Amino acid sequence: MHIAKRNAHIVIEYITAYPFRLPESSVVCVYCWDKFDEASAFRKHMDDDHKTANIKVAFSHIHDGYIKVDSTFLKCRKCRVPFNNIDEGARHVKEIHKQNIDLDYDFGVQPFHMEDGKFSCGVCRAKFSNLRTLSRHVQKHFFQCTCELCGKSFSSSASLQKHIEFSCPHVPKVRKCRRCRIVLYSNEDQKRHFESSQKCRQHLCSSCGERFSTWKIKRHHMELAHGIPKKDYPCPECGVVFKKPNLFRSHFKIVHTDDHFKCPSCERKFDTKYGLDRHMVVHSNERLFSCDICSKSFPRKSTLRQHMWIHSDVKRFECKLCDKQFNQKVSWKTHMKSYHPGLCDF
Repeated sequence: MHIAKRNAHIVIEYITAYPFRLPESSVVCVYCWDKFDEASAFRKHMDDDHKTANIKVAFSHIHDGYIKVDSTFLKCRKCRVPFNNIDEGARHVKEIHKQNIDLDYDFGVQPFHMEDGKFSCGVCRAKFSNLRTLSRHVQKHFFQCTCELCGKSFSSSASLQKHIEFSCPHVPKVRKCRRCRIVLYSNEDQKRHFESSQKCRQHLCSSCGERFSTWKIKRHHMELAHGIPKKDYPCPECGVVFKKPNLFRSHFKIVHTDDHFKCPSCERKFDTKYGLDRHMVVHSNERLFSCDICSKSFPRKSTLRQHMWIHSDVKRFECKLCDKQFNQKVSWKTHMKSYHPGLCDF
């Protein structure tokens, strides 16, 4: 892909093909991240503010060598000769301006025609009602490797494999039992495994050696079978009582010490830097992870992965009382609270 990326660099430097990102439904400038709802305003911004921009910045978010460009009005930046398409411009740049662009290789750009309210493919001129739909169409001209599970396309089999292993929302997360190393593909598999194999249950009763699948069940057993009362963890500073030691430790660190991480925007405190980093996205307008099906966007990849279950036919959560099924845990919880209140301790 390095040849395509080099070609794209030359195209953007010599032709008025304006690079942009499309994390949501608005065009985003690759240099300063300003958003534009109108293509004409975006082009004016590029002419006024980024004529001499560092083109390397435009590729900072590109991994597969392809970059989206507004190719509505193409001209040579050096001699102002107009072009009908990227191919004409590339030939002109090579023949007239003697640039090392490889005409036998991909030019590394995805051309979009964007006149205010009108969107068409720069390759086949197909017309679309919005940018997200056009974007999905344009990818089909360039990316040959498609994930059969979610429909997302990639330029190489290596990129596709990486997507399947790490980010495809329709591939269940594979986990292994810590004791016997058996592979578990879902929460349901894990639950069934712990129910059938006591030796693999993580929570050990210190009195009789019996194992339990959750800390809560173990505590209930110790109270009923051995008469050991539930242990509370009161804060020695303020008296707040906690049921679990980890909750007490987190509270004490955040509230009663200076050894914590404070959000500079809302002053919320966290006991770990990871917790603060995850929180900071709520103060950002960036939503870099978009659903290819409904175009909704999210600040975290984990949120997008959870959202994708809305579009799945797989029902992962079942009400044991009325057999109703749900594809999201939040829907199951809402159902239980509404129709079977008091029966579940969330």
